[in-house]
Amino acid sequence: MSDSSGMLFVYNADEVMTMKLMHIGDLHIGRTLNQHSLLEDQSYILGRIIEEIDRLHIELLIIAGDIYDRSLPSKEAVLVFEQFIRAVNIDRNIPVLAVSGNHDGAERLGYGKEWFKTHGFHISTAIADSFEPVVYDDIHFYLIPYIEPVEARFYFEDDTITSHGAAYSAVISRIEAQLDMTKTNIAVSHLFIKGGDESDSERPLSLGAVEYVPKELFNHFDYVALGHLHHPFAVNSATISYSGSLLKYSFSEADQPKGFRMIDTDDGITNTFIPLKPMRDVKVLEGSFDDFYQQPAAVHQEDYLKMILSDMRHVNDPMTKLKQVYPYLLELRHADEVKVQETAAVKIIEQSDADIMNLFAAALTAEPLTKGQLTIINRLHGGGDKHETD
Repeated sequence: MSDSSGMLFVYNADEVMTMKLMHIGDLHIGRTLNQHSLLEDQSYILGRIIEEIDRLHIELLIIAGDIYDRSLPSKEAVLVFEQFIRAVNIDRNIPVLAVSGNHDGAERLGYGKEWFKTHGFHISTAIADSFEPVVYDDIHFYLIPYIEPVEARFYFEDDTITSHGAAYSAVISRIEAQLDMTKTNIAVSHLFIKGGDESDSERPLSLGAVEYVPKELFNHFDYVALGHLHHPFAVNSATISYSGSLLKYSFSEADQPKGFRMIDTDDGITNTFIPLKPMRDVKVLEGSFDDFYQQPAAVHQEDYLKMILSDMRHVNDPMTKLKQVYPYLLELRHADEVKVQETAAVKIIEQSDADIMNLFAAALTAEPLTKGQLTIINRLHGGGDKHETD
């Protein structure tokens, strides 16, 4: 078992046939970084994934959601994914198990899935797909897509389902009723485990705490392969792991490791994070304008850059000048402005969601939220009725 600084989780499981699995997620094909297309970078990193599949003799690929960055991806994004899936699933005859994420258009992504599964490409995009396990060797895989509370509410005809936790609880309860505990059971899903660390590039699922899913829901599974959080060590657990995104999709992820997880079922289950080097890295650089302009940092000239610089108020069009040296400079900030914004951000962080929304409403309408509206917000956030008597 590892902590956030380690690379390996090991735990015991019933005896199973040996199988090497690769767990990836959050491909976000079609993503841009500050309006710069990352399709070339994504095609490159998927090529590296194929190389690793060959090198490690991977026998099954798991994709834990957010294949695309938009529910209606561009034809160029679709082509990148099609070429990748063909190389893995058709050319190498490797089974692929995937779920839809909150960025994916589930209905579009699931088009043709009955045909795909005849070729070993299993994709789960609806609640009903969650209950029939995909079986390889002695392993039962349960593919649980991203689920909105309203979707679960209608499916189970249960008006009490108002949060993601309740939605996934209903799904997993039904799975547990049929779970064969003599087998190795692996869940694949796309959700926000309570306590996980998030990044700027992850689209919020909802307001407040209603998006969180308790990890205790998965206690009966031998391993849980997740997507949504982009940091591969967002959760410290022996049996629950995020693969993290394959690339850095915001400057807040500049210091995060990126790669994939290899799961080996030989002698228990080992879960190893393996980093990958991208075509271009993402970096945040700080200093003075003259330091970077007069003495170019050659090591960063091919990276995607955000620069936070001082002493450039006197410079005419500093972005244009710097891009002549750093062609992939995507964001330029004045150091003094950043300090002011960071101070404001700290003040916001110290306030509750209800307080922030109350300030927003007052600024927008000149009227604060009513007692009833504050009560609803706090209930959604799990904060009780704190403001009812304010």
